[in-house]
Amino acid sequence: MRGFRIVIAGHGGFPEGLLSAAQLICGALDDVQTVGLQPDDTPEAFHERLLAAAPASDDPVLLLTDLIGGTPHNMCLLLARRRPSAVLISGVNLAVLMEAAMSLDALDAASVERLVESGRAALGEVSSRVAARSP
Repeated sequence: MRGFRIVIAGHGGFPEGLLSAAQLICGALDDVQTVGLQPDDTPEAFHERLLAAAPASDDPVLLLTDLIGGTPHNMCLLLARRRPSAVLISGVNLAVLMEAAMSLDALDAASVERLVESGRAALGEVSSRVAARSP
């Protein structure tokens, strides 16, 4: 069993959509929480929901955000600075979430690097390869 909680934070319905896609492939991920920044949210309101999704404790938490520098990222960064057991990865994609949810037991430096690498490996420009093979 995974030894850490996962919180996906992002703009609008992105976090819920990412979790829904992961569950379609992986099955239920009951211990993964989502927090979406809505158009009428203040940063403070979003931060309160983020804190509720990642309750204060010494337990490790993996914070996944959609965009470096956005409000969800910035609020997660504040949380990570206050919690040494928190790890923040921004620019999340489905490959990162699936790797974290299904493959990792702990949040050590090697595991975090593997998550980042899995995200990079899942990103690629494919159309030029397909066009080169077309008759």
